[in-house]
Amino acid sequence: MSGHVQTSETLRNERGIALIIVLVIVALLTITVTEFTYSVQLDQHRVRNSIHALQAALLARSGVNLAEGFLAEDDEPAYDAYTEQWWLDLNEFCRGVELEPTMRIRCRVQDESGKINVNLTRVTGTGPRVSENQQVTRDAVVRDALRRLFEAHNIDVQSVDRLVEYWQQDPTELPDGTRLPVPDFNSLEDFGATLGIPTSQLRELRDTLTAQPRGFLRGININTAPAEVLSAVLNDGSSVAQILDRQQQEQPFTNGGEINAVLPDVEYRSALRSLFTVNSRLFRLEASALTNVDPSDPDSGGIGQTLSELVYRRPAVGQPRDNSQGPRWTLQPLDWQKEGGARLFWQTGADADQSATPGATDTRDNSLGR
Repeated sequence: MSGHVQTSETLRNERGIALIIVLVIVALLTITVTEFTYSVQLDQHRVRNSIHALQAALLARSGVNLAEGFLAEDDEPAYDAYTEQWWLDLNEFCRGVELEPTMRIRCRVQDESGKINVNLTRVTGTGPRVSENQQVTRDAVVRDALRRLFEAHNIDVQSVDRLVEYWQQDPTELPDGTRLPVPDFNSLEDFGATLGIPTSQLRELRDTLTAQPRGFLRGININTAPAEVLSAVLNDGSSVAQILDRQQQEQPFTNGGEINAVLPDVEYRSALRSLFTVNSRLFRLEASALTNVDPSDPDSGGIGQTLSELVYRRPAVGQPRDNSQGPRWTLQPLDWQKEGGARLFWQTGADADQSATPGATDTRDNSLGR
């Protein structure tokens, strides 16, 4: 009798263990299925985002190509200004281009020639300040402009002295005796690293400084230079006011004589005159695109991409002035930059219009360009 009771208790215990095992297995299967479902949903989300990001990148590339087309349509080779018809047409077209409700695009052209090229600070003549005939050199004028910019942005002004030391260092000598000149800065990051300027501070000057080969960028276009550049270089409020007034009144400078008329009467006036020009050859073409935008709330977000292309524009060989036998200009791409996010959409409304106004300085916090 006791043996029968013990057997029954053993069976009940085994059934209890089996129930626990089943519950554990069910729980594990539930966790596995849940994890698998979540993983599938996550993969689907990633695939959708990748597709939207690719669409945004292609759309931004189209925006850059669009800017190229408008830039090549410039029909006034004598001067370049933000008030020319091609530039106005580009802005108008980008604002009015029709896309799917889930897509948006914005594009613009920035004139690199309106900025101060840090490579123009290379020391020339017999010293860092004057030439052999004891006249102030234009590289000294550019370094003085840097000092004013740095002082206005709380950047160590002694960086300019380190810049002079950089240009005056001994050239590199190769085994065959060839002496290589001190190289130009190839980017603003290179410039900042050499002088010990933090990137966060250098970002504040991205719309006033650039680092380009001197053969491509030899001066500053007085028609597209923002107020901060003009103030730093001229250091004369009256002259700056006259220039900005002409920019905003759509009265661009067309020749050197008009530039002379607004320059301050200073001893280094000839150096200033040699620094300013009315033409541009370097342009940065930028486009931002948004995809997966909510049509009911187009400003709420989406997946964005921004592309920029630096191009060197030169007259097409053998092209007549009437543009009757083909494009007037040849555009030579120098570099491409890609970044996540639709940077050009950061400013909207009046702020966006201000960034397209002659003489205005863009105050957005974007990464450094060349």
